Amino acid sequence: MSTTKVAVVTGSNKGIGLAIVRALCKQYDGNVYITARDVGRGEAATASLVADGLKPKFHQLDINDLQSIAAAAAYFKETYGGVDVLVNNAAIAFKEADTSPFAVQAERCRIWCHRRIFLLPPFGLPLFVKSSRDKTERRYAAGDKRRLGFKA
Repeated sequence: MSTTKVAVVTGSNKGIGLAIVRALCKQYDGNVYITARDVGRGEAATASLVADGLKPKFHQLDINDLQSIAAAAAYFKETYGGVDVLVNNAAIAFKEADTSPFAVQAERCRIWCHRRIFLLPPFGLPLFVKSSRDKTERRYAAGDKRRLGFKA
């Protein structure tokens, strides 16, 4: 098991998640992981940052799949003894062409975003208990973006 610090950013193969990984790779003293449900997209995102001279790593993670969550949790526990930083960026969205009524879409998003988090602690929360020096903090991304190199 490595003593190297590790940061994991969920849903980070594009957009804000990829920008967070880019900033962490430049500033964080440890390994930074891109995660994505699609291996090809995750590997492509990783390759794009490597081409820019950064050193991210990739691990497949579909946060809507409990087996995928359990596998990722097992990997990080076995490899690093836990996770030092978790940026919970992944989310779901409906495609514009989806014909589901808005109320159905809103309810599915609400359930996913709010209730799903209660399924994660059995897998994820124990990963944060690495040593007495570690602590778990919860912050809203918008309130902490300056610390990652983003301008307000």
